[in-house]
Amino acid sequence: MKKARIILTMIALSAVLVGTMSFRAKRRGLTNLFYATTGNFSQNGASRNLTYAAEAPYRTFRTDTWELPVSAPFPSPLYTGTTQSTTTVGGAFYFITVVTGSPWPTWLGVYDDNGQ
Repeated sequence: MKKARIILTMIALSAVLVGTMSFRAKRRGLTNLFYATTGNFSQNGASRNLTYAAEAPYRTFRTDTWELPVSAPFPSPLYTGTTQSTTTVGGAFYFITVVTGSPWPTWLGVYDDNGQ
């Protein structure tokens, strides 16, 4: 019983720590970037062309002290925010993630994800 309490306490403390770190990262603007793309979705014999969010290989923060911002041309605007939305395809509900907010200004710095 004592081991279970210790393990549950460690889990609770870890959850609090992760939540705090996540809040700090969001407040500082540390986030991955997303771009809007389109695709055909089919369900129940019907198809629909939808615009959805895809994760870009860029982020708003550096992971190394010596990492320099990327100045590559970006094919479309990059966004920091996404939200979950619903739509209907073929008469059935379909959940889709879409980009929200204004585009991220690339002059603030965009860093390559380096396959992380």
